[in-house]
Amino acid sequence: MVTRLFAVLLLAAAATVVRADIPDPLDQAVKKLVADTDRWAYSQEVREFDKNGKSDGGPTRERFDPSKPEDQQWTLQLYRGRIPTETDVRAWQRQKRREAKRRERPLGEIVDFEQAVLTDETEAGWMYRLPIKPGASRRLPADKFFVLMKVGKKRMELESVSVRTTESFRLNGLAGLAAKVEGVELDARFAVVEETYAAQPSVITASGSARVAWVFRVGGRAEVAWTEFQRVKPYRDRYDVQIGDVKALDF
Repeated sequence: MVTRLFAVLLLAAAATVVRADIPDPLDQAVKKLVADTDRWAYSQEVREFDKNGKSDGGPTRERFDPSKPEDQQWTLQLYRGRIPTETDVRAWQRQKRREAKRRERPLGEIVDFEQAVLTDETEAGWMYRLPIKPGASRRLPADKFFVLMKVGKKRMELESVSVRTTESFRLNGLAGLAAKVEGVELDARFAVVEETYAAQPSVITASGSARVAWVFRVGGRAEVAWTEFQRVKPYRDRYDVQIGDVKALDF
């Protein structure tokens, strides 16, 4: 149900220029993450489950290495719980291409950071609620979603990012069928890989439920985990050329 396309909402980047309207802790945390964009190679494992919690095949594990040319950065290690065959690799490549075509803009481009509101503060950190910019999504109603970002005080870093729906909404689907989306939840947690660098996305869980044509209920859950981090030099920097602002929170 949920693949990297949806799970990678995880992190969105703000511009690298200081903006006075963004709360300072949130601004610092996002900039710290952006500074590390594409400097980690890692393994990504995806597990999907149906609405009854039954596994939809085994895990799929991929390796991402931004030090390689763009068309070689992703490699398939495990496909639905098995060593991939040539047929599996082709199916996986087709899925990647479909995801690229359907992909929404990164979370960092659609979240309105300047409208962030502090909703809670403890000794450990701050919690901010952020709206989605109107018209930011091609298919989803922006006013039905909001984002929560937690910043830890000890390291001034993002500790979690969550996406929630405010209420149910209708969504037109295939063959003219309309679906009533009853709820969407996405939670991303960060973990320190090396003390010197910003914490990185560690685990994302995503779930949703809908009723199609008011009769058929669908839904499911997905878990994405990142492990085996390795510090690398981005392929784009091989000639030490600056290419401008980057966008990180690309969950």
